[in-house]
Amino acid sequence: MLRSFEQLCQETVEGWQIAADDGHAAQANSGAYAQPWHWHDCVMLILPSCGAVELQHEDRRQGTWLTHDRFAVVPANRAHMTRAGAGAHHVALYATESMLSRLDSELGSLREFHRRTRAAVLVQRTPRVRALQALATGAEHGGYGHAGITRSLAVALLIQCIAEVMAGPVLSAVSRAEHGMALVAELKNYIARHADEDIPLDALGERFGASRRHITRLFRRATGLSVGEFQQRVRLQTARELLGGTDLPIGEVAFRVGFDSGTALSHAMRRVDGCSPSEVRKASPRRTVSAGRPG
Repeated sequence: MLRSFEQLCQETVEGWQIAADDGHAAQANSGAYAQPWHWHDCVMLILPSCGAVELQHEDRRQGTWLTHDRFAVVPANRAHMTRAGAGAHHVALYATESMLSRLDSELGSLREFHRRTRAAVLVQRTPRVRALQALATGAEHGGYGHAGITRSLAVALLIQCIAEVMAGPVLSAVSRAEHGMALVAELKNYIARHADEDIPLDALGERFGASRRHITRLFRRATGLSVGEFQQRVRLQTARELLGGTDLPIGEVAFRVGFDSGTALSHAMRRVDGCSPSEVRKASPRRTVSAGRPG
């Protein structure tokens, strides 16, 4: 099934379209979805930012996984299919041949880009690409208030991706084991950012597109810990840093790291460290900072 550039520019799914202009379009997608086998009459780039996107294409029908560290370029008229779990977030960029010809004349030869993308390729998602992707999607959510700025950011993201394809290494396909390790890394990062919250395994499974059982087995095999044990370690480490570096009351420290009370923090800390929060504070070099909560 052909999904033409004109069809992409007329995309009506709410929240998908970031920008669409003459020869260029950008779309953001969040949550579970699946696109059956199809092709475009333009080049497509897929840039995950959270979770994993599975990509199959006629050059590699067994499929590969795209995670936050890499993006894919699929040439025009190359059949492919994609699917993602509930927690996946990615941006898709589309560029017609006329758009690429215009960039070639304005910015310099794209011969190396065309040579490297005769078949679908995977390329490293660099900090520059990540920053521009964040700006482009921020603009889509109303961060800059002007459609012209949004289009400019989307074009800048496309140009940076093209530059990375020409100058950076072409990456190998991600194996199932590598995908598992990437998933664990994303899980650890997410749990660490939300360590003060109760995170049900079912919610993690929905966010990252994997079953509760798969996450449990994968996480323990990679870390030697359950998800709950890892979260407890993060909470206690954060508590130690707050105790040693601030004058916050122990009850406030407990609240900030996810414990119901100072007593609950004390019990957990004595069980792991063999000492109370007060003893941890006395033994730590002090770095006094404001004890007020952020507004």
